[in-house]
Amino acid sequence: FTAATWISADGVPEPLPDGALMLEPRKVTEVAGHQVPTEWHLVLAAKGLDIATEPLNPQAWMATSFPYWEGPIRFTGSHSGRGYLEMTGYE
Repeated sequence: FTAATWISADGVPEPLPDGALMLEPRKVTEVAGHQVPTEWHLVLAAKGLDIATEPLNPQAWMATSFPYWEGPIRFTGSHSGRGYLEMTGYE
């Protein structure tokens, strides 16, 4: 199951159907003893999006009571820029 929402430049959200977003991990990094996918390939064909992400700090593990990975990323491909990624479930 996947869930995705496209938010247009004017802030209007558009929920997309299951399967519209394709995600593929490209690189797994050992972070604080955990195997975490830190680089991703994302395709959202309906919107012409085909990008690869790269973390600025692959070791950005947060060892809180509910541990997670978070940090700034850059992306290239059909679109380029900067973003922010948070992931849970890799304990």
